[in-house]
Amino acid sequence: MSGNPEDGFARVSTVVLIGFMAAGKSAVGRLAAQRLQIPFVDTDALIEQREGPIGEIFATRGEPAFRVVERDIVMEVLETASRRPHVIALGGGAVLSGDVREALERQPHVAWLTAPADVLWARAAARRGRPLAKDQQAFGRLFEERNELYRRVASAEVLNDGSRALIAVAADIVALAADRAMRPAPGRGEVGR
Repeated sequence: MSGNPEDGFARVSTVVLIGFMAAGKSAVGRLAAQRLQIPFVDTDALIEQREGPIGEIFATRGEPAFRVVERDIVMEVLETASRRPHVIALGGGAVLSGDVREALERQPHVAWLTAPADVLWARAAARRGRPLAKDQQAFGRLFEERNELYRRVASAEVLNDGSRALIAVAADIVALAADRAMRPAPGRGEVGR
């Protein structure tokens, strides 16, 4: 399934996955990209390859410095994806950058992976090293603050609360990439679930 018409996909386009930390962007994105046979890029992983662990960047250089690095890498990846279809997973805070939000508006599909805050907290708390997942109340406030930004740039909303297998969630992303489903979402129109 390379996006050729004989593969059943008349056209495959880039899909960018956004959402709060622990929404499953990396796991779902990897599965969708494998199915579509197009490149997958996890911008957090790319940041760590180039700059070192995200937790260390927060600790030694601070969140503002991290956000500059994140913005630059996300913009670079989105530019590459404008020439060749990709599935891209953005870090949860990437939408804080106005430049990134503007670039997302130009993307064919921006899928917002959603789940309730308590589900995301349980997932995030189980994984050590997330600098913004140390206090559940602060986590909940951040979740609420960012939801409006996700809503503004999303073209589709995809539920990933654990009620469906990851492969089913990835199938929703595959359908988006093949221009077959779930448009538009809040901020760009109606919710697609």
